[in-house]
Formats: sequence, C-alpha cells, structure tokens
Amino acid sequence: MIIIPAIDLKDGRCVRLVEGRKDKETVYGRDPVEAALGYQQAGALKIHVVDLDGAFLGAASENQKIIQRIVSNTTTPVEVGGGIRSISDIEHLLVTIGAAEAILGTTAVERPEILREAVNMFSEGIVVGIDARGREVATRGWTHASQIDAIELARQVAAVGVKRIIFTDITRDGKLEGPNVELTREIAVASGARITASGGVSSLDDISRLRELEADGVDSVIVGKALYERRFTLQEAIEAAK
Repeated sequence: MIIIPAIDLKDGRCVRLVEGRKDKETVYGRDPVEAALGYQQAGALKIHVVDLDGAFLGAASENQKIIQRIVSNTTTPVEVGGGIRSISDIEHLLVTIGAAEAILGTTAVERPEILREAVNMFSEGIVVGIDARGREVATRGWTHASQIDAIELARQVAAVGVKRIIFTDITRDGKLEGPNVELTREIAVASGARITASGGVSSLDDISRLRELEADGVDSVIVGKALYERRFTLQEAIEAAK
C-alpha cells in the first residue's frame, strides 16, 4: 500500500480543515514547497495537493503558482485537485505545470461529458475524487449536497474508464477519528477501480486496517493532519503500509 502525504493550500499556506469547513482551519507554518521536498526525502512515492481556494471558488486560484513550484522542485509525482472545471484547466495542470494526475470532483458529478472527454484525452492522468457525507456525495468545495449516492457514482465513473478513485469520508476528514473502512471497501468492490482511501487516518493501526483492503482494490491512502500533528512520521507510515 502506498502512503500519499497531503498538502492543502489556502491563501498560499499549508492548512488543514475539519470536515472541509473554512471556519475550522488550522494553519501550519511549513512552506508548501519545503513540505513537499521533505515528503520526497522521506520516501513518498506520490504527493497529494489540493487548491482549497480553487475548490471554493470553482476556478483556479493563485495557489496554482505554488503548485507549479512544488512540481518544478520535486521529482515525486504530484496529484492535484481543487477547482478543476474544464478541459483547459486539466491541460494546464497536466501539460503546462506537469502534474502527474488531475483530480475531478464537482466536474465528475455536474459535467460528466467533460469527464468522458478528459479520460479519452489523458487516460490514467484523470482521477475522480468522491467526497461524501455518509453516502451522499458533496461538491463545490464540499459545500453542496448533490443527492447522489457515492457507490452509484463510483460505478458510473468506472464505466466511463476512470481507473482510480479517491474516496473521502468528509465527516472524518481532519478529525483524527479513523477512516471509514467499510464504505471504502464497498466503493472498491462496486466500482472495480483502484481506490485511494482518504479522511480520518490518525494512527499506524488505521493504516494496517486499510492495508487489509488491498485485495479489494484499495492500494493507497492519503495522510494529512496526522503527519502535521506528528502522530507518526511518514517513514513510520510507509513501514506500516508494508
């Protein structure tokens, strides 16, 4: 299982939100580029970067300049999400900036025709982020309830050729209460896609529990706040994932 450290950007800074809420923000002092370089040195095989301002705005933000610097200064593949709403947004990330993967969330729900075109153009460079409260998918920076079932959406995006889904249980994100192992497994089994688990990882035991889902297709996990809060190091997480 691959451990993917997260860098969430808001106003140019590394932050963590609780349940995606702007009014529950913790700012961490590390420069985002230095954080990415630190993760690379510690052995990260991929880095997860989210433009939170872009997600809330529904368009690319000034954080794109920082994302460009992260990609330019590291050799580790970087996946990027937040505010990606068009083919031109995707081309800018994958071609101009050089990100390894573009994560589509709101667009996958509200503009499935763009998702289909993107998959046809960029294949495995396209990842879908399914963010849910319970089983209901949330969009637009997690502020809008879509009334779409997460498992049904997973089936739909897999049917158009999406190979990887990042599943986040919003109710656990940033709370260090442990991941939603059962729903993560259901998403994996229903879709047949490769799954990255996200939300709530607080301990090495959580990573061990998710590792048991590898046979179902859960092959990676995003870790954010637990690293910032020094619950464990990235090296320890990578070792636990083995």
